[in-house]
Amino acid sequence: MAAAIEGSLSGWTGETANPLLDRPVKIGRSKGANYDRRIDVVFVCTGNICRSPMAAALLRARLETIAPQVEVGSAGILFDGRRAEPNAVKAMRHLDLDIGDHRAQTVTLDLLEPASLILGMERAQVRFWLGLSEDLFHRSFTLPEFVRSAAVFGPRPEGEPLRSWVERIGATRPRVAYEHDDPLTTVADPMGGSRRRFRECADELAGLIDELVDLAWPHPEPGGDLAAPATTGGIHADRHRR
Repeated sequence: MAAAIEGSLSGWTGETANPLLDRPVKIGRSKGANYDRRIDVVFVCTGNICRSPMAAALLRARLETIAPQVEVGSAGILFDGRRAEPNAVKAMRHLDLDIGDHRAQTVTLDLLEPASLILGMERAQVRFWLGLSEDLFHRSFTLPEFVRSAAVFGPRPEGEPLRSWVERIGATRPRVAYEHDDPLTTVADPMGGSRRRFRECADELAGLIDELVDLAWPHPEPGGDLAAPATTGGIHADRHRR
C-alpha cells in the first residue's frame, strides 16, 4: 500500500508530501457524521485539492439540468481540510466554475461503499482504495478508463440504475490489469507545474466529463429540466449538496 501511495505522489515535491510518506496513512470508516447523504459518484485523487474537486465540480454542473438528483463528491488519500490548489481554482474560473471554498477530505469506506461509481485519476489510487475493500472493484475505475470502456460497452439504457450499468462494465475487466500503471488510463497530476499545465488538466477533465455524461446520462432523468440553466453549486462545489 505504501508503494501505491508513493507511486501516486511521483509529481509532488516539498514539505507537503514527503513527511506524510514517512508514516502510515490510515484510511477506514469515518468516526464522525461527515456524509449525511449517499454520494452516487465519487472522484478520488492524491490530495483532493486539484484533479478530483475539479472533476466533481464539472460533473455537477453538467448534471444540474438533466439529473439534478445525482449526488457528486470527491476525496483524496492525504489531506483533510486543505484548500484547493490556487492554480486549480484559477483554471476552473477559466471554465466559469468556482471551487474556491473547497476543503479536502480523506477517502473512507463510508463514502465509497454506497457509491454507484468511483473514479480515480490513476491506477495507483484505485489500488489504494481496493486495499480497503475488494468488493469495490466492479465500481472502481480511473476516469479515462471508464469513459473508454463505457464507449465500447454502450450508453446506459433508459431505466437501468447507474450502479447496475457500471457493474456490468466493471465485470468485463481482469483484476490483474490493475497491478500495472498505464499512462492511457491516467489524468496526469499538474502539481508542481505551471498555470498553463493546470488549465490543460482542467480542459482534459472537461472533455472526459462531457463524454461521461453522454454515456451515463443519455436520457434526462426524473426531476431534470432541460430549460434550466446549469450552475456550479457555489460553496463546496465539489461536495454533495445537503
